[in-house]
Parts: sequence; structure tokens; C-alpha cells
Amino acid sequence: MQLLKKHGILIFWLVLFADCAVLYLEQNKYHAYFKLLLMPILLVYFLTNTKSKKYAVSTSLITVALVFSWLGDFFLLKERDDNSLFFLFGMVSFLITHVLYIIFFIRAKPIQVVKGTEAFFGAVIAILASSQVYKYIEPNLGDLKVPVIIYMCVICIMAITATNIASSKTLRNLAIQHFIPGAGLFLLSDAVLALDTFFFKESFLGVVVMMSYGYAQCLLVQGFTKYLKV
Repeated sequence: MQLLKKHGILIFWLVLFADCAVLYLEQNKYHAYFKLLLMPILLVYFLTNTKSKKYAVSTSLITVALVFSWLGDFFLLKERDDNSLFFLFGMVSFLITHVLYIIFFIRAKPIQVVKGTEAFFGAVIAILASSQVYKYIEPNLGDLKVPVIIYMCVICIMAITATNIASSKTLRNLAIQHFIPGAGLFLLSDAVLALDTFFFKESFLGVVVMMSYGYAQCLLVQGFTKYLKV
């Protein structure tokens, strides 16, 4: 525990690089082992570096969110192996993660319509990017059309609430350094995953997905940890 408390981020990056390396080399049999280590490392790092008793609700939100992220990782691995409805299960797991992140962000800084400049720009960028991705994948979605639309709406809201944190003077630096780039990278990761799954179907894009996803979660968890240390 102490090792992950002090060096959890470094260990996380070593595992992430190893995962990307096996994906690049198409050694997919090792991919599951590395991928399924990522969220537990971040979870232990988060729990050992925050004041869980002082911030019980916020700590619980992020803890459960990371557990559902791990479930999402697991289901998406099964989807690749079995070509089944596990993709839908993975999407639902990550949708729950985003809802919990949204609750955390709104608790930290509620959105104010009058002073919501940051949230407005975040909304414009997220919606434009998502609509462009949807335009490419829509013909191949089939029965997943409605679940994908719901998921895209939720992740856009997550990005908007993360961007809104920058409207707080005390949390602005935290938002700029962690929450906004983390949310942006999550959008990128999911966009590439969707395009790879429903449009391109190129194996090398898996490296892009994992690197952007891992970096996103790492930035967000570092931001959550710093916020809950205060």
C-alpha cells in the first residue's frame, strides 16, 4: 500500500506503457492482464492519499466510479473476445462512471447560468466533437443507436461540468491542470473507440484508445486526490 501511495502514478504509467506496447506488438493475450491492473492501481493511490473520513461522500463517489471503470474495462475485453453484448455492458459501466464524476464536479462547483462562460465553451466543443463522431458511426450502430446517443450525452455533460470547475477562482488551476484535459482525453478515447468499433476497425487504434483513456483517468484521479487532500 505504501508503495502505491508514494509511487502509484509512476507504477500506473509503467503498466499503461506496457499495455500499449503489447497492443502495438499485437500480443493481445497479455493485454487483459495489464489493462485490468490500471484502475486498481489508481484506486489504491486515491484512497491512500485522501482524507476519506473528512470527505466521505466525495471519496465514495470516486471510489465507486473507479470500480465501474474497472468493470467497463473488463466488459470491453470480453466484447473483443466474444463479439457479444458485453460492449453494451461496458458502455453502461462507463456511463455510471461519468454520472458519478458529474455529481462530484457539480458538488465541487455548481453551474451558474449567468457566470457559465467556461461551461458554455465546454458544451460547444463537446457537442460539436460528439456530433461529428456520431455522423460517421450512425449507419453501423443498429440496435445500439439509442444507448450510444444516451452515452454521448452523458459524457458531454461530464466534460461540461469538468470545464465549469474553471469558473471557480480557488479551483481554476486544478481544473486547467487536471479536470479539463482529463475530460477532453476521455472524450478523445471514447471517440476513437467508437470510430474503431463501428467504422475503421483498425487494430492499431487500440493503442490510441488505451493511451488517451489511461492518461484521462490518471489526470482525473490526480485532480480528485488533490481536491480531497485540502
